[in-house]
Amino acid sequence: MLFNIESDEGGEITGYVVPDDFEKTPILHVLVDGQVAARIRCSEPRPALVAAGRHINGLCGFLLNDANVPGLGAMRYVEVVDEESGILIYRRNLDAPGLPNRLFRLETHLFPLWGLDAALKQHFNYFHRGIERLGSETATQIFHLLNTTSLYVSGRLTLRQYDALIHERFTWVTLLHDPYYELAERLMALKLVPKYGDALLGQRDLSVFKPAIDFVADLETDEEGLTKAFAEMPGPVISILSNPLARQLAAEGFDALLPRGAVATALANLATAGVVGIREHPHVFAEDLEQIMRMPQGAVQIAPLLPPVQALAERLRRLPETEVLLEADLDIYSQVKTAVAGGG
Repeated sequence: MLFNIESDEGGEITGYVVPDDFEKTPILHVLVDGQVAARIRCSEPRPALVAAGRHINGLCGFLLNDANVPGLGAMRYVEVVDEESGILIYRRNLDAPGLPNRLFRLETHLFPLWGLDAALKQHFNYFHRGIERLGSETATQIFHLLNTTSLYVSGRLTLRQYDALIHERFTWVTLLHDPYYELAERLMALKLVPKYGDALLGQRDLSVFKPAIDFVADLETDEEGLTKAFAEMPGPVISILSNPLARQLAAEGFDALLPRGAVATALANLATAGVVGIREHPHVFAEDLEQIMRMPQGAVQIAPLLPPVQALAERLRRLPETEVLLEADLDIYSQVKTAVAGGG
């Protein structure tokens, strides 16, 4: 999906929404105080979309005014949301326009830190979390939003796919897990997928992770069960679980082979971030992020590590197969941990 706001003149807001479905006409919800004040069908023609083959009739533009949204010109806070996807198209907030920063948080956890995102939402005018679930086109469109200086985005993306957009327009930050803890959390999260489905993973990830989901379905997480399972781990599962951090920071995609010099490349890319933190020292990450974003102390909230996941991580740490599986990630994390501990 593509979308953007072209202007907000108080009494008129204009923009466009191009749905993924070639033949659908987008419908917008205009929210006031969290309630739907108007339901607007896009009806403004955009002939270029027809010429480009993006839409059957180009009726993707919209004009909001006092006629279809009574009192729009006097509204100091209003949100425009796509009805089908729930994606925020625009937010006007004249009383609290948000921090004048564009911040991207690279999500490195399979089980996302949405609590951290939620704590930061109030400080930004635009807010989009977990954008990897929206597909690459919509994720790219979000990075292209130019009509706001107050924008917060988070997503579990491969850095190389978006690095030009991120480095040109955003301050970016990331918080890393100990690789053993991340693997433990992934195994536990994947075990829950049959019960919770796309509440845990987006549709694309449900497909990509299927071999690993099948692998963990009957996985016994005591030491004996782990030893047996990891000794017999199928190749496709190894490909999915091995070195996710290194691939995220250095490879072309999550399913791509690690390039030569992946650790050095990953560390060089991390050096371009505004803040790099580790979950073992959350206060350091929180304080650094609050400082560079000029946020009030305590604005950044990070969930504590979970004892059951920590216990599984310690069992995984004792398996020689796990060290091989996470070799590059362990190297990256060790060097980042040394830097964070030295600075904190």
